[in-house]
Amino acid sequence: MSVAEIIRRAIEIGERNGKITFDELNQLCDSRELDPKDIERVLNALSAAGVWIEGD
Repeated sequence: MSVAEIIRRAIEIGERNGKITFDELNQLCDSRELDPKDIERVLNALSAAGVWIEGD
């Protein structure tokens, strides 16, 4: 799954649930190793979309 697809799905989950958990993010990223720049892109996109990230 591409980083763009991870971001899209993470935002969908966050909008549906009002948040996304670290476990949910890990599941989305499971099939791909992300480098630090990719992780930053995901976190920035979630922040821009107003999606909170919560621990489990």
